[in-house]
Order: sequence, then C-alpha cells, then structure tokens
Amino acid sequence: MKLEKFVTIVFFAGLLVAPLQAQWNIGGVIDFNLASISVDPEPSTEDYSSRLGFGIGAVVDRPLSSRIDLHAEPMFLQKGGKIKEGGNEATFKVHYFEIPVMFRYTFENSGTAKPYAMVGPSFGFLLSAKADIKDGPEVDQKDETKGFDLGLGIGGGVKLPRGNKTFFAEARYVLGLSNINDEGGESDVKNRGLQVVTGVTFPIGSR
Repeated sequence: MKLEKFVTIVFFAGLLVAPLQAQWNIGGVIDFNLASISVDPEPSTEDYSSRLGFGIGAVVDRPLSSRIDLHAEPMFLQKGGKIKEGGNEATFKVHYFEIPVMFRYTFENSGTAKPYAMVGPSFGFLLSAKADIKDGPEVDQKDETKGFDLGLGIGGGVKLPRGNKTFFAEARYVLGLSNINDEGGESDVKNRGLQVVTGVTFPIGSR
C-alpha cells in the first residue's frame, strides 16, 4: 500500500473512533489559492509560475480540548500553475475535491479577536486536469494525472466571535507530498499553494 493511502486511511479511522460528545461548529468558506507546481528534475527549457485558483466549500470544527480543535474544510479547489517553453505558454488547470484537516491551537487572548496556529494534512481527490494552451486548444490531462494528492498545510489565522457566529480568516502554505504525474519515466510534479481562507461558523449540538 502506498504511503499516501496508508496515511489517509489511518487518519480518518482515528477520527471515527474519537469521542463524539462535543460542541460542533459548521459553516462555509471561500479560498483564494496562489497555486504553483514543483517539477523535479526541472527541464532547462521550461519556466514555471503561479496561477490564482479559487475554492468554495464547507467548514466543520470539532473541539478536542479548551484550546485545540480539528478544523476541516471540504471544498472544491483549483490548483495547478503556468508553464512557458520558448514562445509557448500553457496553464495547467487541475481541480480537486479537497479536504484540509487542520489541528488548530488557539492562543490565550483577553481581546475579542482570538489568534491561532494550525498544521495538518490536506487530502485531494482529482476532479479534472487540463492544459489550457495560450492561443490554442484546451487538452485533457486527466489520464496523465494521478487521482489522489496528499499535502501538508501550516499557517495561522484569527477568529472573531459575534453572537452565536464566529467569523475567521486564515492563511496557510500547503506543500504537496505526492507526485501527481502519472506518466512513468517523467519528472515528478507536486502541487504547492499559498491559500487565504475566509469563513463563518455557527454551533450545533450541545456541550
């Protein structure tokens, strides 16, 4: 079994066996992703740059202690990057059903705003992959792209409670750990992304 699949199975199995008696918070998020790709070895004739992707989805918070919680954001997310070779340019548009699951630590703060740090895995399930060639056609790349992407996210943010709602904004860098290139003998291709996320949650259940 590949490492990425093993990590995914163990992680979600751990969530299922955790105790359920807790105050849950649910809501929605919008994600702005400055996406890029890392290529190794990098062809000397190609240059790579970032593209702006977007994400939209839900958020689920589950307290584990007074300061630590699980913060999951299942969403549709755009990744990829731009590739230049000579006078040619293409945008690699790769879209995922993404599930970032962050462990958040909220710092003690007497003010209204509550800052936090977070770290955790991000699980991506491929929806589509295309190469959009400038002044040319859009080429389907799904058969050449692996269906699963495992990343590691680290960042921080701030929560702002207002009544029974909590607004939040956060930034994180997600380092792709999986080679998403499904063509044997070619360079390893990994996703990268600097994400800015805003959202709101409200409580359900009882303490």
